[in-house]
Amino acid sequence: MSESHAEFHERLANIYRNEAKGRRSRKRVAINRDGYVIVRGAGRRRGIPWTGLMMVVVAFFGIKGAIMAQYGPDFYTQHVARLDGGSVVEQAAAWTMRADPVSRWVAVQIKTFK
Repeated sequence: MSESHAEFHERLANIYRNEAKGRRSRKRVAINRDGYVIVRGAGRRRGIPWTGLMMVVVAFFGIKGAIMAQYGPDFYTQHVARLDGGSVVEQAAAWTMRADPVSRWVAVQIKTFK
C-alpha cells in the first residue's frame, strides 16, 4: 500500500515539475478538491482553415469564369465598367469582379464544354 502511495506522489510531483517548467503536453491536468488528478484532452488548436479558404477562392474564380462564359467578355466588361462609376461599395465590387487571367482561363475552359 505504501509503495502505490509513494508512486502516486512521485507522479504528482512529476506533473507539478512539468507544469512549472512550462512543458505541457496536449493534455489539460487539473487537481480537484479531493486531491484527484484529472487529465482531460486539450481542445483542438484553432488555425487558419486553409482548405475552406481555398474552396472560397476556387468558387469565386469559378463563378466569375462561368458568368464570363455565359454572357461573353464584352457584355461582362460593360457591366463591370458601369459598376465602376457608382458608390464606394459598387467600386469595390467592380474591382473584385474585373476580368483577370484566371477567370478568363476558367471562361475558356467552360466554353470548350458547351
